[in-house]
Amino acid sequence: MFEDNEKKLYIIVNRMLDPALLLNATAHLAAGIMRKESDALFHDYPNDESGLSAYLSHYPVVILQSKNSSQLKSTLIKCREAEINVNFFTTTMLGPSTEAQIQATKEASIDALEFVAIALYGDTETMLPYTKKFSLFRQG
Repeated sequence: MFEDNEKKLYIIVNRMLDPALLLNATAHLAAGIMRKESDALFHDYPNDESGLSAYLSHYPVVILQSKNSSQLKSTLIKCREAEINVNFFTTTMLGPSTEAQIQATKEASIDALEFVAIALYGDTETMLPYTKKFSLFRQG
């Protein structure tokens, strides 16, 4: 058993989407959520309606899968309310330029956002109520 389990980085992906998109999203999410813990240069992707802001970087990283975008959105909102460090990747973050992606994310309503994946970082026990319903990601 891995010894350093008091904190974890969970990335939860929407299993309905293309694996290449999921890989891209997980890379951005890992970099971004850890940026919130250190000093580095990343772009901010704010969403006006929800107040969420995403950054697209010793403890375990666990990749889980969700059934759909709605399940990810619900978990994200609950974890944010519980003051768990969160990050998100939506389809608005795909586009011709960083500026276009930021603008699309900022202007979208929370219900219009299609969530590709979310990341949670923090105390394992605190996150357990929000992660236990998800299974490990399996390709295929």
